[in-house]
Amino acid sequence: MMEKSQKINLAIFLAFIAVTVLLSYVLGTDFMGKQEKPWHMQGAVHEDSLSQEYLSKYKILDKVPVTLQIENSKEKRVLILIDAWGVPFDEQKLAKEFAIFKDVPHKFAFHKRLKNVTKHAELVEFRTDSLDSIFVIDKLSSLDSLLRNSGYKTIALTINDSKEGSEESLHKVLNEIAGLIENFPDVQFIVQGAHRPILGTPETRRQYYAHWVPVVILN
Repeated sequence: MMEKSQKINLAIFLAFIAVTVLLSYVLGTDFMGKQEKPWHMQGAVHEDSLSQEYLSKYKILDKVPVTLQIENSKEKRVLILIDAWGVPFDEQKLAKEFAIFKDVPHKFAFHKRLKNVTKHAELVEFRTDSLDSIFVIDKLSSLDSLLRNSGYKTIALTINDSKEGSEESLHKVLNEIAGLIENFPDVQFIVQGAHRPILGTPETRRQYYAHWVPVVILN
């Protein structure tokens, strides 16, 4: 009788385990009740593994701020973050974006970005206690004025015009930056993405690596 009771209890326990695992899968949790990451922090392994062509063609920078990983030989430096500029799986697409800067002395790289949030990128890239640095809220017109009329050594700004993720708006922003840079050959510009496009459709997001952004080092 005891043996029969034990078998029944074992069967009930196994059934409970099966139902729990099934519910965990359906509700997006694991067996221990850990919630699934928000979509903008999710990323399969292939979404973070750069292609061999990318690895062989471009310099790879880790999560440390870009300014700590490159040499600066200029008296002034401009740091620009571009909202929703990520590294696409389509290598030709990125090549067209990089080509916008072909007439300016340049180096291209990829930078590891841990979070798909603009504020995170600003906190990482724009950290400074220097009194000769400034974070610009306005657009490129203010940058032009500051470069001509101020004594700031480092000027930082974020451009949000491309945040919707459209190719047209991104190209417009990149062309505006390239045009400005040509007027300041003695200033080093570091232009990089804040994160991949996140406001578009899931299909659009899946066209980009989860945690890599382009970097253009100019002059």
